[in-house]
Amino acid sequence: MQKTGFKIVVMVLLVGLIATLAYILVKGPEKKIGVLKKAPDFTLENLDGKTVTLADTAGKAKLVYFYFSYCPDVCPPTTYNLSKIQDALVKKGVFGTKTALLSITFDPTRDTPERLKEFSSRFHPDYKGWYFLRGDEAYTADLAKKFDVLVARDPKTGNFTHTNLFLLVDGKGDVRTYYSGNDENIDIERIANDLIQVSKES
Repeated sequence: MQKTGFKIVVMVLLVGLIATLAYILVKGPEKKIGVLKKAPDFTLENLDGKTVTLADTAGKAKLVYFYFSYCPDVCPPTTYNLSKIQDALVKKGVFGTKTALLSITFDPTRDTPERLKEFSSRFHPDYKGWYFLRGDEAYTADLAKKFDVLVARDPKTGNFTHTNLFLLVDGKGDVRTYYSGNDENIDIERIANDLIQVSKES
């Protein structure tokens, strides 16, 4: 009986080991995300008029997204995807503590704090970890350019043409990678895991 029990235990352990190895082979090794460049520091205001700098999010991996709330096409669905990333990070217990989202408008004239509160409320944000920021228009456009996001205002409509992407910045202030906001097959779980992976390095 003892030998039979021992054999069963060994078989269970072997099955578990084989399953683990198979999972690793299918998933593949975790790829290290390199450093692209140093992120520029900034001084902006949140929805309550309080100053927020990049240094205020030190130690947290974050996504930085430039947008404007009156955007007729790409900004709302991209912000929706950011809300899904937020939800994934909340479930993993790291949102607001180890990870964050920074949405920066380049249309401060129309994107008043009241307007941004209304816009952001559509995406059930947790403001402890999701910062909606604004500043001087020229300053913000220059900041976007430093993040490699191109912005151009149409003088006729007042709307903007812009590069629709968001960037992953680590807790040390380095830009690690970027994601296209236009990707119809965006992998929410992968991006959330990228943030978690990078947050562990801070």
